[in-house]
Amino acid sequence: MSVFKIKYKPVSLLFLAIIVSGCEARLAIVRTIDVINITTNSAQSGGIIMDEGTGFVVARGLVWSASDIPTLESHDGFTSEGIGPGIFKSNITGLSPSTEYMVAAYASNKTGISYGDVFNFTTLAGHVSAPEIITRTPEVDGTESALLGGKIVSDGGRNIIEKGVYWGTYPNPEITGTKIDAGSGSEGYTVTISGLVLNETYYVKAYIINSEGEYLGMQVSFTIRFTLSGNITFNNNLSYGSVSDIEGNIYKTVQIGSQTWMAENLKTTKLNDGTSIPNVSDKTEWVNTVLPSYSWYNNLDENKELSGARYNWYAVSTSKLCPAGWHVPSDNEWAVLTDYLGGLGIAGAKMKETGFTHWMEPNYGATNSSGFTAIPAGQRRGDNGVFNGLGLYDCWWSSTEYNIYKAWYRSLASINTEIWRSNGAVKQTGISIRCIRD
Repeated sequence: MSVFKIKYKPVSLLFLAIIVSGCEARLAIVRTIDVINITTNSAQSGGIIMDEGTGFVVARGLVWSASDIPTLESHDGFTSEGIGPGIFKSNITGLSPSTEYMVAAYASNKTGISYGDVFNFTTLAGHVSAPEIITRTPEVDGTESALLGGKIVSDGGRNIIEKGVYWGTYPNPEITGTKIDAGSGSEGYTVTISGLVLNETYYVKAYIINSEGEYLGMQVSFTIRFTLSGNITFNNNLSYGSVSDIEGNIYKTVQIGSQTWMAENLKTTKLNDGTSIPNVSDKTEWVNTVLPSYSWYNNLDENKELSGARYNWYAVSTSKLCPAGWHVPSDNEWAVLTDYLGGLGIAGAKMKETGFTHWMEPNYGATNSSGFTAIPAGQRRGDNGVFNGLGLYDCWWSSTEYNIYKAWYRSLASINTEIWRSNGAVKQTGISIRCIRD
């Protein structure tokens, strides 16, 4: 049996040298992540934006080539993985068997394009394997529609001649449900379904078809819910304190390491000096206001008690949103919590409420061992005023501004154990608040 080894040949970090007279112009600093999961025609890698340089990173991804050092001007393929700093991962697809490739991460800002170290890897010898498809987590939009889809991890060495989803109101929708054809090819895909019913559970499986047959992704389910009902499940093994806001709303609190956190989302409609915060329901007004504002999810008062309010960052910037003696945590204070709970990759599991009373399946890894008791309150988008994510994820502002348009926040989701740190939310976004004691 032969042993396959990945050959890494790090090449010096590639930079485009740009000299701007009289001022400093810096490229982004990007690092390439090791290549893994190598097959006959695909592999996985990614990058880390260590420093955005001058301006913002407006494009990032991977670029690869079998013949020369890969750049966006000369390559066999590339991916586009969003904007901004942080970690991203990419699938390298469309490769040839038994071929040596070079891959590098790239980042582009207004100064130019920079590249990470180049890694060499060789695809496996030519043979056909089973393709792999992942069912996309459904996204509910409005009261009766949802966005479904699939992510093709590997085509198994054969062309995908059809792809799509099965969906319905019973498990195993490939037997009992409706089929939607989304075309062909190995790219990820989405489809929109409508005419859905509130509080009905729907089941979804992505599928792909090649010359060998049909392959299905894992079944996922979702329910269109615009209210969260039932009691919050706190960690009965821990002792909770309490704090009240200016309106008399009472919140459980919990000691996590050296910090004391609210164990429930904030729901005050007044600043701690008694000033009322405007409740903005209109979408157009929501995305255009630069004043402190809040809304209840889907503009329903019944969403106040469990999930709290969705505040824009202008409410945070008053520094008067939390009860006296408490404040909105800074980005560094969120980092202290994350580090105490084991890091970005696993902290989310220790923060999520257990079970499926409020979280939609799979609520992966949830233990709530910290007592933070996160519930999936969703958000109100800052670009169009639409509510989404109830039952699927929650987000919380930090008090740390990223730039004049955005601020840092944290989020976690049903589908993994991670807590994400991001600067991608515009200040008009409506998300939850957890206060921390001074």
